[in-house]
Amino acid sequence: MRAGDFALSLAQAQEDMRRWPEGDSGWRFRLLAAEDLISLGRTKEASVLLEKAGIPSNADLRARWTADRGRLLRRSEPAKARKLFEEALEGALNARDVELVCILRLRLGEIAGSFSKTEAYYRAALADAERQRDPYLIAWARVRLGYNRASASRFDEAIPFLQEALQTAQQCGAREFVAAATGNLGWCYWRLGDLDKAMDAFVQAEALTERLGLRDSQHRWLGAIGNIYLARGDFDRAESFEQRAATLAGEVGNDEWQAMARHNLAQIAVEKGDLPTARSYSVKELAIRIGGDSSLLASSELTAAEIEQLSGKYALAERDLRAVIRQAPQANAPDVLWEAYANLASLYSERGNRKQAAAQYRNAIDTIDREWNNLRTDESKTTFLTLHLVGVFQDYVGFLIKTGRMEAALELAESARARILSLRLERLGAVPPTFDLAALQRAAQASHTVILSYWLEPRRSSVWVIGSGRLARFDLPPGKEIDGLVRKYTETITQGRDPLARNDAGASALYQAVLGPVAKLIPAGSNVIVVPDGELHQLNFETLVVPRPQPHYWIEDVAVATAPSLRVLTGDAHRPVRPPKLLILGDPVLSGPEFGSLPNVKNEIAAVEACFRAANVVAFTGARAVPGEYAKASPANFTHIHFATHATANLESPLNSAIILSHQGETYKLYARDVADVPLQADLVTLSACKSAGAKAYSGEGLMGFAWAFLQAGAQNVIATLWDEDDAVSAGLMRVLYKEIAAGQTPARALRASKLTLMRSAGPYRLPYYWGPLQVFTREIAIPSKTAPT
Repeated sequence: MRAGDFALSLAQAQEDMRRWPEGDSGWRFRLLAAEDLISLGRTKEASVLLEKAGIPSNADLRARWTADRGRLLRRSEPAKARKLFEEALEGALNARDVELVCILRLRLGEIAGSFSKTEAYYRAALADAERQRDPYLIAWARVRLGYNRASASRFDEAIPFLQEALQTAQQCGAREFVAAATGNLGWCYWRLGDLDKAMDAFVQAEALTERLGLRDSQHRWLGAIGNIYLARGDFDRAESFEQRAATLAGEVGNDEWQAMARHNLAQIAVEKGDLPTARSYSVKELAIRIGGDSSLLASSELTAAEIEQLSGKYALAERDLRAVIRQAPQANAPDVLWEAYANLASLYSERGNRKQAAAQYRNAIDTIDREWNNLRTDESKTTFLTLHLVGVFQDYVGFLIKTGRMEAALELAESARARILSLRLERLGAVPPTFDLAALQRAAQASHTVILSYWLEPRRSSVWVIGSGRLARFDLPPGKEIDGLVRKYTETITQGRDPLARNDAGASALYQAVLGPVAKLIPAGSNVIVVPDGELHQLNFETLVVPRPQPHYWIEDVAVATAPSLRVLTGDAHRPVRPPKLLILGDPVLSGPEFGSLPNVKNEIAAVEACFRAANVVAFTGARAVPGEYAKASPANFTHIHFATHATANLESPLNSAIILSHQGETYKLYARDVADVPLQADLVTLSACKSAGAKAYSGEGLMGFAWAFLQAGAQNVIATLWDEDDAVSAGLMRVLYKEIAAGQTPARALRASKLTLMRSAGPYRLPYYWGPLQVFTREIAIPSKTAPT
């Protein structure tokens, strides 16, 4: 039973009941069998087994019998269940049965009714389990402590408890809690917006609960998988999983989760435009919900209001949305509250009431901001925005564009970008607390810079152009169309093909989609700063093929840099000129087959060092290139920092991306999260390493990885790679790059000169695969170098 094999436990207990039917032994096997049946969702059989044999005479067994009867009533009559659990707890305490005391505290916590009461029961249970040194009970208590936080929307607080529970359960073989911890971790990841990690966890939990026969848990994870497909827009798969979840929940008598599955089915029908089916599911769901959990009831009523709105019943929808807005705070349902505000804003927009629509959009965003501010980790904040914030922002930006408020739309869009980065830089005093568009326009005009700020939406995308002292906005194709073109073109580049020689139709389509409407506003020779969105984060704009006067790469016309947002851009011409000083880490001692040798890295390091006075170079190479030396070297004292080694990009957790250095004990990785915490004032950080820019872009933060981490630490510019850089070309690129910087060029123009040298050479290195991975990430507007020439 502790291993989660309830069917085998049941068979053994039933056999032993037949062999020893009388006395305490008979009761022990009877109770085991009943508990197995309850876990397997066969509650009617369990009820018969518990009721037909009288009452145990043994006080310890009587307490267990009472507790098992409480389990049977937990859903249908929670007040009676609580009374039975309390009676059983008193009996277990008198019998000094510590295991049963712990279990009963866990059971009472499940129906305590408030976070604090639940927490007290679970904390006491964990203390009991730890005193007993019982890993099974420890895993159980930690699962419940994590679940309690997740139920209170404190998802990033829940994750450590659930991770500890999972580890303990795996170690002691408690597969029921392995499934529970895994599934609840998935719930946290889902609500924090990390759909990939959530799906992986849900699939594992569902498969394990099916193997164990835990049908009352299995339907939850089936429904959760359906939720992920719903969020991804795969409505047919979502419907299939929700139908299975609803059927299974009905079979085990779990009305609450059956209603939840019907709620999701109503949402799917809404997305499909099938309002009669949506209304049918919604009515059935509400019939179950009445008198139940207040947060779930508010969610159900939100769906019903959405159906009314789509049906053109605006007065009813408005009335019901306002009712949900009143109920949601008391029900501790912040997600329901901001969705209700957003839906009410949409309703007012449809009816032409612009003032009230704007107010409700602002309410929705303020609600989300409060939840975002309560999160503790950067990862949680980032994924939370990706799932919850962007949709509301897209609707609000679209509303502002529709009403002709172009500048307000841009400012709103920018407020959704690089939020964590902006907050950290603001605390460092590196950016002002408010976004000043007028100052940005002046700086762009003074430095002959054109800024392109992209905003991709499902129906219509936008690009704002800042330059020549004015602001303009242009419509672009839908976001999915642009994303598809970028993925296809990036695949062409990274597979070493030549878009110019191929006369590539995809290259032409991508150029027209992202630059065609604005090309006339960008004079040849301009400095260009791109603020990307969506899949555009993975595109090096320099590689775009300009069709006229003859096909050529855009790098030949302009110098391009990328910025996470407009707000982090500064044009501060008053930073003091500092003598150039270089910190370099690279050419580590590599071990194992994972990281291949870098035969040209010594030449690269020598080429970089040659551009600086020897007295101003601090280098850690070979066995000295260990992670700990980075912070110890006081990197804030250097104008330039250069890494010449491998790097790994972590798709699931970008701040766990790592620069590979020599072993320092068991450690050989310098993580992005550690880099972000070491303050810098560098004009340039260069990562001549594999895929160092980042592997995944997040709505609300952008491409996260080392470029993001070094900018957050205070660097003005970071050169990093979008895909793996070829070691054979690195030394030559770096030699020209640093010579140009030493001559006073900005990083973007210096890198462009370096790339043009390679691009105009003979042989394969002219292809964008070789010169395209390196990209400048900046937070300054193309001002001259702030370091004195060497």
